[in-house]
Amino acid sequence: MTTEVGTGRRTVLEAKGITKSFPGVRALRDVSIRVGEGEVIGLVGENGAGKSTLLSILSGSMQPDAGEVLISGAPAALSSYTQANLRGVFRAQQDQGLVANLSVAENLYLGHERHFTTVGVLSPRRMNHAAQEQLDREQILAGRVNAKDQIGRLPLDIRQLIEIARSFAVAELLEIDHPVVLLDETTASLNHDEVAELYDHIRNRRDSASFLFVSHRLHEILELCDRIYILKDGQLVAERLASETSEDELHHLMVGRERESNHYLDELRVAEYGPEALRVENLSSEPYFRDMSVHVRRGEILGLGGIAGCGKSHFARALAGDISATGKITVNGELLPKADTATRVGKVAYGPLDRHAEGVSLLQSIRWNITWSSLRRYTSAGFLNIHREKASVEDSIARYGIATPSREGLVGKLSGGNQQKVMLARLVESGAHVLVLDNPTRGVDVGARMEIYAQLRRLAADGNALVIISDDMNELLGLADRLAVMRDGHLIHEWNHEETLQLDEATVVARMV
Repeated sequence: MTTEVGTGRRTVLEAKGITKSFPGVRALRDVSIRVGEGEVIGLVGENGAGKSTLLSILSGSMQPDAGEVLISGAPAALSSYTQANLRGVFRAQQDQGLVANLSVAENLYLGHERHFTTVGVLSPRRMNHAAQEQLDREQILAGRVNAKDQIGRLPLDIRQLIEIARSFAVAELLEIDHPVVLLDETTASLNHDEVAELYDHIRNRRDSASFLFVSHRLHEILELCDRIYILKDGQLVAERLASETSEDELHHLMVGRERESNHYLDELRVAEYGPEALRVENLSSEPYFRDMSVHVRRGEILGLGGIAGCGKSHFARALAGDISATGKITVNGELLPKADTATRVGKVAYGPLDRHAEGVSLLQSIRWNITWSSLRRYTSAGFLNIHREKASVEDSIARYGIATPSREGLVGKLSGGNQQKVMLARLVESGAHVLVLDNPTRGVDVGARMEIYAQLRRLAADGNALVIISDDMNELLGLADRLAVMRDGHLIHEWNHEETLQLDEATVVARMV
């Protein structure tokens, strides 16, 4: 017998009394939530609150120590993700379970190839045909991707949309009438327009699917969800109707303190800038961007925005020497040589969009991640002074508020916010005074986000020049001293300091599209 949820909706997925512990930490304690037919349920909490652990248990990739999962009112002992799929539960992850060297079609149906097999022989033609039909039916991907494309060659935002589409592709393949889709920070890589398209996509699917939506962007949770569960320190602390709560209340429930009204810490904004630290003249890298010219002074934060595909992330890569470009890049009066990441060490520090793939090494220690690009500072006559290195790492851990019991702990064991702090510490340790950061708070909860904002302000106050690229319009408007936007590979408009302080979102977006 199923339970009734909300306004008489049948319960399709339920967690009852879920408890889960790991060595030295209790991740979840007696957590119970319900998802009703056609509902969009929000799940919020700081990094480390237990959200990902709960989703792992609901999707069968982890088993609880106590409690149970019920599907349509019946106990479901899910021992694997495949079992969860067969029962109609799917998960789209922020950190993407896609395999880079496989095609889109192979990723969509990974683990379900038997449906395209005859007498033990796989038919790629049938798989590609089914995948392409599915892609064309998905409004968020129609006309944007081919089933034969290799995943690793696609941009991060498209890969994220494919991660979401995979849930529906497998549900249709398995003839699941009403899937439950767990969306784990799936909007973190998407721009404003793509987020709006995804919202519409979810709303249009409500008659045939239910959703459990995790996001650090509280305004998204309020806009899209019916009900919201709030986790804190592994416990369920509240449940709210989205129509009867606010961002401020959710923040208070999540972190136990009121959110500062000055979210972007204007009081730390630099009043006077130093000499020019970065000058870019007529920089081009076809087909990504053309004739880009900007400058940034010491103590200044230049914000750079634009819709997906405008070229802003490739521009950041060119500054870091990761891709070749024509034109001139001058740092502190020194003309940089042709693109080569080695020549940029100590001059331009780059924080990439895809933190896990390029920003940190998850299987290495915090110490290694912080110092690997600055080991020359601790080396004399070819020998590493480990004592000095460890002392510097301890100082960085304290300065950036990295929550860890040991500098030797693996970065992969840290929350997203702490991973981002480790990456930021490494960039500063490199000795560069020009920092280029692509979406520096992507996938970071609201508490850690404010800590990172404070660090960025302090870096500017210490005389560094910052270029911040962000798909979060409020973040751009809140942090930037000057703001510029790109469209179709070109710098379209730039606002000076006084103009930037008066800007609103609608004015900026109008220039982007």
